[in-house]
Amino acid sequence: MTNNQRILLFFILPTLAPLILPLQTLLPAVGAVLAAAALTLASGYFLYKGKSLALTFTIFLQGLNFIVRMMLFFSRSVNNQGVFDVAFSLTSLLSMALSVYLLFRLDKPDIRAQLKG
Repeated sequence: MTNNQRILLFFILPTLAPLILPLQTLLPAVGAVLAAAALTLASGYFLYKGKSLALTFTIFLQGLNFIVRMMLFFSRSVNNQGVFDVAFSLTSLLSMALSVYLLFRLDKPDIRAQLKG
């Protein structure tokens, strides 16, 4: 695996997956967004260094992101007035797809072979 692929899999995609939301949802919670980004970047750093516990943590976070997005998708895609929220639905589906991709990709043997313990 090349260095660019490792950066993409360990830093960029895991940080993007939970933070893909409509802009009007992200702006009021800048502190939470920065904390979530720092947490995923820190786990990516330890994953890049070969720590197996970081892989477990990253897979856990992506699975949790998928479950939470699935629950929110069904409860918030249509508001009380019956209007379909296109932006929220599309960003949730994109985030869930990215999390599922990361779940399956990070569990491959080539990733586990790079871990030290």
